[in-house]
Amino acid sequence: MALPPIQVSLTKFEQIEILRAEIDLREKELHETDKQIRKIMFENERQKYLQGIHPAFQQLSPPEGMEQLAQLNLNRETLGTACEALRAALGALEAETGGPSAPRAQAASPAAGAASRRPKFDSFEKFGQNKPLT
Repeated sequence: MALPPIQVSLTKFEQIEILRAEIDLREKELHETDKQIRKIMFENERQKYLQGIHPAFQQLSPPEGMEQLAQLNLNRETLGTACEALRAALGALEAETGGPSAPRAQAASPAAGAASRRPKFDSFEKFGQNKPLT
């Protein structure tokens, strides 16, 4: 007797959690890639500046990681578009499930009603005038 195949399906809420986790991971990776690119580009600009000041700086070797700059920029673009797609998918799922990004009905808050029922207190001057002198 053959056993039925195992099937797994994700609920909408599991999909939302997966998307949120992936967005966090990819945004961290994007941030690190941006940091690496800035570091390489800063060092390159620093060397160009020094080379413009004196010929002794012409012998400087290219900054470390300069050969990776094109690949890092490509990775940055890929991560950026992936994050946008993940955010769009998350927004669509949250709208379907009534999650945080879905529009909510404007209901009167209980605090607003309580504020209108608060007792009115006299000002300090009125309180002083109404207090009996002893």
